[in-house]
Amino acid sequence: MGILMGVFAFSVMGKLFYTYFGEGRELRARAERLATRDMTLEAERGNIYSSDGKLLATSMPVYDIYMDPGAPSDENFNANIAALGTELSKMFPTRSASQWTAYLKSRRADGDRYVRLGDDLTFSQLQRVKSFPLFELGKYKGGLISEEQHYRKMPLGRIAERTIGYDGENNQVGVEGAFSTYLTGRDGHRLMQKISNGNWKPLDDENAIAPRDGQDVITTIDTRIQDVANRSLLNALSHYEADHGCAIVMEVATGKIIAIANLGRTANGNYYEQLNYAVGESTEPGSTFKLASLMVALEDGVIDTSDIVDTENGIYTIYNRKVKDSNVRWGRGGYGEISVAEAFRKSSNTGIVKAIYPAYKDRPQAFIDRLYQIGLHERTGIQIRGEALPKIPTPEDANWSGTSLPWIAFGYEVQMTPLQVLTFYNAIANNGRMVRPRIVSEIKESGITIHEFSTEIINPAVCSEPTLKKLQTLLSGVVAHGTARNIRSETFNMAGKTGTCQLNYWLADHNDYQASFAGYFPAENPQYSCIVVVNKPNPALGYYGSTVAAPVFRAIADEVYRSTPRRQELEELEEPVLTHTTGNESIETSLENGVIPDLRGRNGMEVISLLENMGYRVQIEGAGKVQRQWPSPGTQHSTQQTVVLKLG
Repeated sequence: MGILMGVFAFSVMGKLFYTYFGEGRELRARAERLATRDMTLEAERGNIYSSDGKLLATSMPVYDIYMDPGAPSDENFNANIAALGTELSKMFPTRSASQWTAYLKSRRADGDRYVRLGDDLTFSQLQRVKSFPLFELGKYKGGLISEEQHYRKMPLGRIAERTIGYDGENNQVGVEGAFSTYLTGRDGHRLMQKISNGNWKPLDDENAIAPRDGQDVITTIDTRIQDVANRSLLNALSHYEADHGCAIVMEVATGKIIAIANLGRTANGNYYEQLNYAVGESTEPGSTFKLASLMVALEDGVIDTSDIVDTENGIYTIYNRKVKDSNVRWGRGGYGEISVAEAFRKSSNTGIVKAIYPAYKDRPQAFIDRLYQIGLHERTGIQIRGEALPKIPTPEDANWSGTSLPWIAFGYEVQMTPLQVLTFYNAIANNGRMVRPRIVSEIKESGITIHEFSTEIINPAVCSEPTLKKLQTLLSGVVAHGTARNIRSETFNMAGKTGTCQLNYWLADHNDYQASFAGYFPAENPQYSCIVVVNKPNPALGYYGSTVAAPVFRAIADEVYRSTPRRQELEELEEPVLTHTTGNESIETSLENGVIPDLRGRNGMEVISLLENMGYRVQIEGAGKVQRQWPSPGTQHSTQQTVVLKLG
């Protein structure tokens, strides 16, 4: 027996000796490999900002939490489960305290080791959960499991939500999708060693690569004007019980889109941004297209705005199809003999068709060719995806008919998006130069601009200067004396065109309309262009462009004009004055009375502080003392407007 025990002991010692000296090096290396891992270091996705520096989209960590009910001991589980159920019911009230307690006991009895408790918790919420009874004992004794996720948060809520977009695995939308290459960044990696409690520590690694965070995208959106556009559009959609609508505000000279609102109605009657109608929805524009029709005819010299057309009783029959004026349904029976300019101001369908159709009925391709020369058959090429292709029929199309030309003349059988219509109107405001609309102005990395998107010209001259001046006069006349005279302002002049288009007119028992207004302001020196489109308003409440869409344009224009200093006014400021005798007390008195005092010669920082304390918005240029100011001294001015100071 002793011999057997000796042999056994000798065998054990031999195995240990072999393991240590023979296999030990390989086993130790294997253990080291298992405890060391080349781990990915995730890069932070870049942010998206508005033109006025507001954060529109950023990456935020969130946490999904679970519980392993089998991890705690029986003693710890039974002692704390009721208290844990109470705390969970406060954070996740979908279950009461007793229900949470019973639920977790049931999952523990079933042997479930992975029970979902909640999703998308913030870091502070996670810390709160970790302090709950049982969970405060730690991961292994308490059973809490947390998994970190990342999602894109919009700090300003749903402002321009569809335009900001998202970067899905199979669906890239808006700025997020179009500029994903800039935003994504590059992941890094380094060796990490596993230590106690499942944690990892970095090791010295000469091959390590630090993550490179994504770059920031600066949009052209002005959050103040975006808010005005969104509120004004929402008010109209709600009042007229419309299905959906959009509004776009563009800077005339540059093509920068400073506001873009898209709102659709849900089943419960609320509105939110579900589709980018402004960019992606192509419909028959209706009367806003009459501007392009007249441009073609004026350029070809076949008509003049002073020519007389006979609208007769408001009905013009072509191949058994009737072109009708809107006042026919009111029983007025047309406008009789009027000028082409008056036909445009009154938005007379018969007047426009009678001016266009006789000149081109035997050569319709010449009319279409002119529209193509303008560029109306092409996408604008805006920086985000999803822009619909416009449709301008040609006589070569299989569905072209003898009535195609006259119907195109007043905005039917063609299809354009609101953005494409606005781009054309913006060209008229921009003295004939058509620029590409853009939604992103620059890319930044660590606060430094690395790429800037400049103004792109699509068409340097959509028409001749004489034609341009006539078209500008026509658009001003619509607001001054025509269908949009209800939005005239005593403060500044606007120009534009109303549009009322019947949708689905080929279907029986359909009474759907689209109301629109496209234009620009101020009329004499255009700074901004704007289009408003409202789809399927309740006809019983109103459906004309003049009553449904034009007031939204006016509301937006009022706010933009009131709060934005005009360039020509700044250029006409008085010469610098370096002396000033008014004290703070008299300045405050003037401001309280709504009168802008003479601020010239005063310390710029003192003036800014004083104005902001009084509730005024201040825009400054330069540093030092106030050299020039807008508005000029003695001007009535409210705190809703901006005071502009040039310092030096």
